[in-house]
Amino acid sequence: MFDWNDVQVFLAIARGGSLAAAARTLKVNHSTVFRRLNTFEDALGVRLFERMPTGYALTPEGESIRAEAEAVETNVHALERKIAGRDFALRGDIRVTAPHGLATGFLAQYLPDFIARYPGIRVDIEASDSALDLGRREADIALRATHAPPEHLVGRRVATLCWWVFASASYRERMGCPTNMGELSAHRLIGATQSFQRLPVFAWLAKQVPDDAIVVRAADLDTMAALAREGVGLALLPSDQHLPDLQRLFPVEPRFTGELWLLTHPDLRHVARIKAFMEFLAERLRNDPRLAESSPIP
Repeated sequence: MFDWNDVQVFLAIARGGSLAAAARTLKVNHSTVFRRLNTFEDALGVRLFERMPTGYALTPEGESIRAEAEAVETNVHALERKIAGRDFALRGDIRVTAPHGLATGFLAQYLPDFIARYPGIRVDIEASDSALDLGRREADIALRATHAPPEHLVGRRVATLCWWVFASASYRERMGCPTNMGELSAHRLIGATQSFQRLPVFAWLAKQVPDDAIVVRAADLDTMAALAREGVGLALLPSDQHLPDLQRLFPVEPRFTGELWLLTHPDLRHVARIKAFMEFLAERLRNDPRLAESSPIP
C-alpha cells in the first residue's frame, strides 16, 4: 500500500528532475520530498530514480510506472473537480493565477471590494508568468493574455490589449517627448532580448529602429516597465502594464493587439464561489479605463 501524496512526490521529481524542484512545486520542504520518495520506493520494492550529480533521473522501473502514476493523478484531479463542482456555497478558497503585472496592478486593487462583498471567500493569488495547470488544480481560475486559450478550459475574453509607447516624467523632463512613431529613432529605447523577440511587436521594433537607439534589452515586460519608470528609456508595453509612474504617449503603429482571457476548468464553472469571482472580475476588467482600446493619455 502507498499514499497518494507519495505518487505526487514521485511525479513532481520526475517532472522537475530534482528534490529541490519538486519541493518548490509541491510547496513543501526538501526533507519531506526525500522522506516520501524513500517511503514510496520501499512500498514498491524498487528504485525509481538514479541519484546523479546533475539531478534525479528515472530508472527503467520508474519509467515503467510513470504512465500509470499520471493516469492515477488525472483520475484523482477529475474526482476533486467533480466534488468541488457540487459546491453551491459562497465560501471557501479560490486559487487565482495571473501574470505579475495583472496581479499587482489590477487584482490587488479590485480585491478589497470583492472581500467586502463575499467575506466567506478567501482568494489565494499565484502571480506567475508560467501557465499553471488548471486540470491538476494548480489553480482554479487563470487570467491570461493570449490569442488562443486552451480548448479544454472555459471562460470569456474580458479585454483587448493594445500596445502603447510609455515614458516616465523624469525621461520627459530630460529628453523631451516624441509625438509619433516616426520620432522614436531619435530617443533612447528599451528593447527586447533575442529570446523575447518572439513577440511580434519586439521583432518589428528590432527591424525598424537603429541598433544604437536601444540602450538596454530585457526579457520580460515587468523589467521593461521598471526600467521605463526609472527613466532609462521609452518602453513599448501593452495596456495592462499601465503604472502610475508611467504616461502613455501614443499607440504603437502598426497596431499590435492581444487578448485577456478569464478561464477555469469546465468542472468548476458552476461552483458558486468560482462563478461569483469570475463575474466580479470580468465586470471590473471590462470597465477599467486602463484597458480601453483607445484610452486617453493619462
